[in-house]
Amino acid sequence: MSDSVTVIPARSELAPLVLDSPHTGMLFPDDFRPALPMADCMRVNDWFVDELFGAGPDHGAPLILAEFRRAYIDPNRDTTDLDLEIVADGWPHPVKQTEKTSRGASLIWRMIDGDKVIYDRKLSHAEVTSRIEQYWRPYHAAVKTALDDAYAAFGKVFHINCHSMPEFGNAVWGDPNIRRADMVIGTRDGSTAGDAFTAVVVDQLRAAGYQVAINEGFKGVELVRRYSDPAAGRESLQIEVNRGIYMDEAAITRSDRFAQTQADITAMIAAVADYARTQVSAG
Repeated sequence: MSDSVTVIPARSELAPLVLDSPHTGMLFPDDFRPALPMADCMRVNDWFVDELFGAGPDHGAPLILAEFRRAYIDPNRDTTDLDLEIVADGWPHPVKQTEKTSRGASLIWRMIDGDKVIYDRKLSHAEVTSRIEQYWRPYHAAVKTALDDAYAAFGKVFHINCHSMPEFGNAVWGDPNIRRADMVIGTRDGSTAGDAFTAVVVDQLRAAGYQVAINEGFKGVELVRRYSDPAAGRESLQIEVNRGIYMDEAAITRSDRFAQTQADITAMIAAVADYARTQVSAG
């Protein structure tokens, strides 16, 4: 496996469940070379999400982790969602930009927080291609392999794509200064996961006392879109955890609520693993 991705295999009886965390990586490769201070670039991270969901393997679910920073290349974008403003001499491959492009947060980020420009140069075709081939593709290969292996073993697979979000909204996202829900579950308006799978996650978290929203602002992006096919028994959903319930965002430290949040997420993972096994046994 490439050193750009880590796969933590199941440590107990395998379940038809896979978890991935694409935005907890800490590596900025040497060719990053931003004009923006590194301190600004380094804050872009789903802090501690790998730990919050780290019990997945104990419940039979492999956990896939990106080792590289999302501002370098974002595995939760399609390779066609490329901001051409940062690419020298155009781009010879298909481009299909999304709303993320206008925020400066497409496949290769152009801006931090929608207003801090990262580069004072354009990236060559070779640089863009290298980032895709050495980082994006190995991550996707690992996620696809884990999902395909589970599907081959069980005939169904459930996928949780794990993220965190700032406690309060901002103008770039259209929710300035609004305190976000404790958790947001994204299913791309029900197109990537069925109601029953979604309900297991939502009901478990609400029973633990969390305010849970569904498809509010964070509906899921490439990883749930690409690997879901509910009609064929492949269901994917995204979870965004509000950083205000487990960390100090300014200091980038775990808060005194971290352990409880982690425990409640672990209980949710256990419930989903049980549900997934039941779905398989029920045919």
